[in-house]
Amino acid sequence: MFRALKTHALVLLCTVVAAEKTACAEPAAPSAMVTGIQGLNTVPTARMDAPGTFRAGVSTSDPYNHAFLGMQIAKPLYVNLRQSMEISSVGERPSMVYPGLDMKLRLKEEGRYMPEIAFGMNGALGHKRFSSEYFALSKRWYDWDFTLGAAWGRLGSAGHLKNPLARISSHFEEDRDYGGHDAASPSDWFTGNEIGFFGGVEYTTPVKGLSLKADFNADAYTGETSSFDFKKPSPWSVGFNYSPKDWVSFGMSLIGADKVMARLTFQDNLFGWNKTKSYKDSEAFKFDARRSDATWRHLAREMAETENINMGKTRVKDHDFSGVVHMNDYQPSTLQIGRTARHLAANAGPEIETITVIPVTKGLRGKAVTFSRRDLEQAMARGTGSPEEIWQDISFADDNRSITQKTRVRRIAFAPELQLSLGEEDTTHLYRSSLLIEERKEWRRGLITGSSARLNIADNLHRLTKYRDLNLDSARSDAAAFTMNRVNLDRAFLTFMRTPLPDFHMAVTAGYLEEMYAGYGGEVLYRPFDSPFAIGAEGWAAYKRDPIAPLALGIWDTSPRFTGHLNMYYAVPGTDVTAFSKAGKFIGGDIGVTTGAMMRFDSGMKFTGSVSVTDAKEKDVFGKDRNLYAGIQLSIPLGSVKFVPEGSEARLKFAPIGRDDAATIDKPYDLYDATEPTSYRHLARNWQGVLE
Repeated sequence: MFRALKTHALVLLCTVVAAEKTACAEPAAPSAMVTGIQGLNTVPTARMDAPGTFRAGVSTSDPYNHAFLGMQIAKPLYVNLRQSMEISSVGERPSMVYPGLDMKLRLKEEGRYMPEIAFGMNGALGHKRFSSEYFALSKRWYDWDFTLGAAWGRLGSAGHLKNPLARISSHFEEDRDYGGHDAASPSDWFTGNEIGFFGGVEYTTPVKGLSLKADFNADAYTGETSSFDFKKPSPWSVGFNYSPKDWVSFGMSLIGADKVMARLTFQDNLFGWNKTKSYKDSEAFKFDARRSDATWRHLAREMAETENINMGKTRVKDHDFSGVVHMNDYQPSTLQIGRTARHLAANAGPEIETITVIPVTKGLRGKAVTFSRRDLEQAMARGTGSPEEIWQDISFADDNRSITQKTRVRRIAFAPELQLSLGEEDTTHLYRSSLLIEERKEWRRGLITGSSARLNIADNLHRLTKYRDLNLDSARSDAAAFTMNRVNLDRAFLTFMRTPLPDFHMAVTAGYLEEMYAGYGGEVLYRPFDSPFAIGAEGWAAYKRDPIAPLALGIWDTSPRFTGHLNMYYAVPGTDVTAFSKAGKFIGGDIGVTTGAMMRFDSGMKFTGSVSVTDAKEKDVFGKDRNLYAGIQLSIPLGSVKFVPEGSEARLKFAPIGRDDAATIDKPYDLYDATEPTSYRHLARNWQGVLE
């Protein structure tokens, strides 16, 4: 083995030396290992993607095909959903499926002398077959990037050193059964009689987008050798990664002397993804710095309407001209606030020195934003000011004036939706595609009505009934039944939203809440304007709908199911990331906690990743307990596409389908999301839009 490793290392070195010598090339394009996490061929590195990077791909390496998708949620955290399918050959139908959730957390960034350090977990959730915990260190030296790591579980199953944690407790000496079908759980973390070491190197060649990789691992393939006739390969691999474009990469490697790994991945950074927006661009009113001889309150509103700005009541008081703006949910809040201020300033008399805008979203009151009129004139008419200078002089305050709308606002939008599950143990994947046509009306005094129709296009949810009973009394395991009608009424509801006290918001909703449930309920949220913390609570009485009835309008179960949660949020400073935790009772009666993170992008794109833990242990098809579930949701705005209504979006949902445990109501409106456009964090990070 060592002779073979030495021979291949020599071949790799000769290839590198023969390459044209240049000055230190740019670092290699980020690329994934065989299971999707950024790494070499068969082992991870400590490297991370840029925040906002989304990656999806497929790979094959005997005896598995892998499908994966992941997201760099924040600068130090990457999350990867993976489905590994046991195969006899690449094109064969899989005999077993092993879903899992992998993650990597950066502990320390690379310094001049210090390596980058990361902690990772493979199969933290999902099946135990691929479960591992590891620490990785990576250090770049010119065109070379070296990695060394130590692993527990599968990545360290070859065993090079006795598990150091065994000195703390004998629990950590217990070996994992990789050949069974048990789900991974926290009790497995860092267990195993021994740990193993891995490492490798990546060389950035002079050829743009091409890098060479070599690594060694400590994977003993215990699960495979104990379950079927499998010859494990030698622990080394050599290969390459080629990225002809930033958004695609292809990799191939020789593992041992007789196995080949091939991988294809697609990736893009969603922070810079401005190909589509939630609204159509329009040119702002050209501001004239000459002050009018009087304050024209009605003219300001009429001019704002031409730019789709819904300005409400205006008032002149103490040299201040102010107005309420009822903001839509597809244009950036800073753009709407800035254009409202522009129209107020353009129609203010000579004695007006400040301009105040009171933003309202769906009946929820934000802080009044007061501008210096002179700053607006300098920036909008003379071009000598900037958003930063405007920000320095603005002030925020509570304003209790009436915010009643005089006109009703109506919006129609389209939402193509794809649901995909890579977390199934009895089938390779589940999918469902549909098209929603949504209508919303905002009435006076915070009343909102909404309805939507769902056109079922295609799905393979019939696979749910192969091993599982179709039970309409369940929480969500009858998902396949809701695809039988070509068209269903998805939602039809009435919502009342109000801000009765500063920073305290409430919402009450009744009707057809979502595709599977009708009912009523409400939510409250306390979100201090200048604090990153927020806390709230919600409760719902839900009635199961009849999927066989026309448009699914019937009620299957007239006995309500009660569900409720205590919600806590933390807006991570300096980012658009919000961490959240929700604890309470799910629809199926189980008790548990959901934690995760959500992000908003400048383009209007939204991302949410979450993990739920519940006390109910649903049995999988192997008769094993499962009580942890993970999911990712991504919405991509389509409102800037020609002929598509503003506010339209494509929705991608990657989560288990038809699971009864950890089931929550898909409520029409979320208070935290509704108040985000007027939060201090959001305004500060997106203030450049005030002059658009």
